[in-house]
Amino acid sequence: MMKQNKRIARGDGFSFELETKKNLGQNFLADQSILAAIVARAERHADRSARACIEIGPGSGALTRKLLEAGWTVCAIEKDPRAVQGLRHSLGEEFKDRFSVLEADILRTDTDQFAHLKSNTPLCIGNIPYYITSDILFWFLARQKNFSAALLMVQKEVCERLSSAPGDSSYGRLTVRAQLSCEVEQVLIAPAKAFVPPPKVDSAVVELVPLENPLLLETESEIFGRFTATLFSARRKMLRKTLSHIANEMHGGKFNDDAAALLERRASEELGVHFTQRPEELSPQKLLTVFRMIKGLL
Repeated sequence: MMKQNKRIARGDGFSFELETKKNLGQNFLADQSILAAIVARAERHADRSARACIEIGPGSGALTRKLLEAGWTVCAIEKDPRAVQGLRHSLGEEFKDRFSVLEADILRTDTDQFAHLKSNTPLCIGNIPYYITSDILFWFLARQKNFSAALLMVQKEVCERLSSAPGDSSYGRLTVRAQLSCEVEQVLIAPAKAFVPPPKVDSAVVELVPLENPLLLETESEIFGRFTATLFSARRKMLRKTLSHIANEMHGGKFNDDAAALLERRASEELGVHFTQRPEELSPQKLLTVFRMIKGLL
């Protein structure tokens, strides 16, 4: 008897048969009840998104078909040419007025390529490859004003990181960036057995809804990202040493001892932040305020 290939997605709602590739991080969601729950959650954003979405990494089209059958217009972004061909063949004719496929790397794709969706704020949805999860999340956060929300299947530990609090072991740069500009909620848990092939860990769907008034300004985003990247690369070090180094770089080497003393005094008096603390102890809002204090000192 021939041994069954456990990497082949077939039946169970898949739009076409496809052998998953490990190097592309392909683990396709097969559980019909979870797929239905994701589509039901998407309906919360139907009005603002005009029932239009971009789907990242549709693979063999299980979620894609459910979205189309529910009346959504879908622009699928898929890097794997085999999947692109299968999607066009299996769904292109049946839903030709509401379905399109862009063969592209999502990280090299910008929102002007979704103009045909006729929605200023489509929903961003998908079961995203785990090995580039953080990159895709930062991609969304940098463009969030162009979306109504994101519904993304990620590793469960990533979902926990996004919603963690200061002092938690999972609290970090991604947490801070997300919480300054979005409402973050874990929608559901997807056990490993819900996928083909099963990954080694459980997954979760996280919902990111852009705040009407994000705390982090778009003009600050890039430099604040570098600020938090430096801070959390030394997450166990006291703020005093790391912030002085960052401030000196931000001000071209002109951040002297007097400026450092002023910064420390203001942080203590205005925020209750003491520079003997560590980055992981500060809330996103306090980190942003310290960042702005440094920017405005000289």
